[in-house]
Amino acid sequence: MWNPFPMMFHPTLIVEDLEQSSAWFSRVFGRPEVRWENKWDLTLLNPTYPINYSYFYVLGDVSLDVLCPSLLVLPGGKKAVYPEGEGLSDIAWYTDRIEEVSRQLETHGFRTRDQEGNIIHDGVVPESNLVADCPMIWSLPEDTGLTYEFYDMARRHWDKYSEHADPRLSPNWRPDRVVEDDPLGIVRTAYHTILTKDRARAKKLFADVLDGKVVDEFHDPEMDADCVEIAYAKSVLRFATPRTEPIMDVLTGEPTHTDQYLGITFDVLDVKAAAAHLEHEGVSIVHRQDQSIVTDPTTSKGVVWGFRTA
Repeated sequence: MWNPFPMMFHPTLIVEDLEQSSAWFSRVFGRPEVRWENKWDLTLLNPTYPINYSYFYVLGDVSLDVLCPSLLVLPGGKKAVYPEGEGLSDIAWYTDRIEEVSRQLETHGFRTRDQEGNIIHDGVVPESNLVADCPMIWSLPEDTGLTYEFYDMARRHWDKYSEHADPRLSPNWRPDRVVEDDPLGIVRTAYHTILTKDRARAKKLFADVLDGKVVDEFHDPEMDADCVEIAYAKSVLRFATPRTEPIMDVLTGEPTHTDQYLGITFDVLDVKAAAAHLEHEGVSIVHRQDQSIVTDPTTSKGVVWGFRTA
């Protein structure tokens, strides 16, 4: 396989106040933030690179990157390419051969860019502003619907990074284990929901180009949407096309034709206990069935969090 290490690196959640978000994740998910000094040996990084413009939260088998764009100013005063508002903005994937990934995507009509927005050609991926041996690229939403990042982390960083930021990088990682004192009882991720007007594009990108697999196609009556589920890189992506309602931008609330990363659904030990905890912490439930619940994004950091009994 041309991309021999496929696994999700992280989803990115854009927020306006990083410390307020830290308090929210502590209350609602029972998770402390993972700061940069907890995940990196800072002496190995570019000394002019900003840190703690984002915190990580390990939620089952997902490492969530919660990022405040106003705190991210790249070396030389360069501005990073991130939107404003609160909501999920993109998904990042690990890879071991980032140049091949960039070339493969370009060959099939999916362009990539660097941190500063410059288009990459012929797999010539520049060093990152973070540290030379961790190059990263992003797809263009005009081509892929949503922004997708690919990230090549040199092995010398793994030991430190796996301690707190991504335990899946450790040889001792075991899936499907609930963290002690987890108020939600998260077992694993079930799927990530992305609203799209173009499911064929999603299938081309993830099944044809990136070697994923279409596992199901169906109509979701709760969303009144036609869906395709694709297994890729140890994750399941659910691309949903609403039949009647317009797709709304998760950050601005305006109608859009661009794909929108709506939310993340988890398998939990007891969905009723999870619902009781969420409501106690001020998170509203908008859809409730015997074995599943869905939160109101206006009360949950702009994200539709789903929970279902494992």
